[in-house]
Amino acid sequence: MLSSFKTFLFRRLLINLLIFSIKIMGLILNTLYSIIAPIAILLRFTILVLGKNLAIKILVFIVLLSIKGFLIDFLKSSK
Repeated sequence: MLSSFKTFLFRRLLINLLIFSIKIMGLILNTLYSIIAPIAILLRFTILVLGKNLAIKILVFIVLLSIKGFLIDFLKSSK
């Protein structure tokens, strides 16, 4: 009787850990998406607007990367 109860608790613990890990992965993916998607959209829009001026494209890319770095640092510090 006691062994089946321990097995039940162990299975329940495993199921709870699985659900928790899926939720954590979802939060991580959502955070990454919320950081990367707007930057990619801005970069694509900027490249289309600027045309063939390579120096400005590189400058805008560097600025967007620094914004992304700031957002990642901000998210890490808020935890």
